[in-house]
Amino acid sequence: MARISDPRVVQFWDKDHLVATELHQQFPSSQSLCCQRRGILWDVAALYPKGVQWGSSAPVFFDGAVLDVAPKLSQRLLENSARGQ
Repeated sequence: MARISDPRVVQFWDKDHLVATELHQQFPSSQSLCCQRRGILWDVAALYPKGVQWGSSAPVFFDGAVLDVAPKLSQRLLENSARGQ
């Protein structure tokens, strides 16, 4: 949480990979995804538009590892704030 200090940011410990599995299903099977170990997503940052319902849309930003993409994600959060999202 210290890497991206924004009240909209939520961190999950996904011990049983439930969130990772659901997130993976939101992408077409042909799309290459970062941050996979043995087919399970890990250490990934995903940004959804304001008001979107889980499962109805893929994230507008998806990348990782969090350490590497924190600056890009912070910038996207700032841009969304400026647009009221």
